[in-house]
Amino acid sequence: MKQYLLLLISVAGFVVVQTSRAQDTNGHPSPAYKSELGIVYCTMAGKELKLNAFLPENATNPVPAIVDIHGGWFSGGGPASTVDGVGGHQAFVRHGLAVFSIQYLLGKEGGFPENIRDCRNAIRFIRQNARRFNIDPDRIDVTGGSAGGHLSLMVAMVTENFDDGGPTPELKGVSAKVSGSFSFIPPADFIRFWDQGTNDVITNVDGEISFRPPDKKIPNDARPYFRILFHGITPDTEAHRALYTKMCPIGQARKDVPPLLICDGEKDTTVPGLEGKELYEKLQAMGADATYWMTPNGRHGFPGGNGFWKVLDGFIVHSLKPGNSTNNISSK
Repeated sequence: MKQYLLLLISVAGFVVVQTSRAQDTNGHPSPAYKSELGIVYCTMAGKELKLNAFLPENATNPVPAIVDIHGGWFSGGGPASTVDGVGGHQAFVRHGLAVFSIQYLLGKEGGFPENIRDCRNAIRFIRQNARRFNIDPDRIDVTGGSAGGHLSLMVAMVTENFDDGGPTPELKGVSAKVSGSFSFIPPADFIRFWDQGTNDVITNVDGEISFRPPDKKIPNDARPYFRILFHGITPDTEAHRALYTKMCPIGQARKDVPPLLICDGEKDTTVPGLEGKELYEKLQAMGADATYWMTPNGRHGFPGGNGFWKVLDGFIVHSLKPGNSTNNISSK
């Protein structure tokens, strides 16, 4: 993506503004975007959580928005610093969407349900500041891959009163609902993910048991991560299995979820077994509005294959209705 720097503001790490121009999937220039980086959306456990905003520069009317949630096993990574760092940006800018990329608490500072709460608070902040960002508060989608795919699905699928700790005081009364979710390579079934994971138990010569840390060399090393993210709880009882299920999309499936586009990689070894397909089939049986894409020979990465961009374009039109100023989500 070519970038043309117009203005730089540095205020104690608060906001950086710049203008960039992207290209769509056909190589055609897309609308110019301005960036606002390092916007604090809430403070949790004494830590400021921030988001980056990439806004169509010449939009006259409020535009739809899409919010990117990064991956990294819920323990690493960070928000995109440029619009072309967001997976799917080619389609998003072609449709003139405002694009946001958000931070959330990671590892033992976050976990479940805290990271779900963080992402939903980001939605509340963006909706509360719709006029500032020149967006339509009734047309906000969410997207992400891997851990971000899980979180984007959870943001879309949970009910308004989902027990994740709730909004911060300044965000109370603001809805966290979204118009839809485009998720890719998501872990959708935590019980299945745990069961398929590699054993992490270490027994010493005295018979004492401990647990090894996560090993990035192991493709599906779910168990040590889950011990951290669930604050020591494992799915060893019915109550604990119910908690794991509640914190993943397969446990939130119901007919009245907003439109979902769920994508797997056929040969993904990090989230093996097409977990997105499992979720899609459950939603389809319920009559939910869900679309599925599997990248042929795809691994743990952004979707692709012949016809994918047409599917993504169709989903954006269906869920966000670019050019239409009305939808059925309350901004309150």
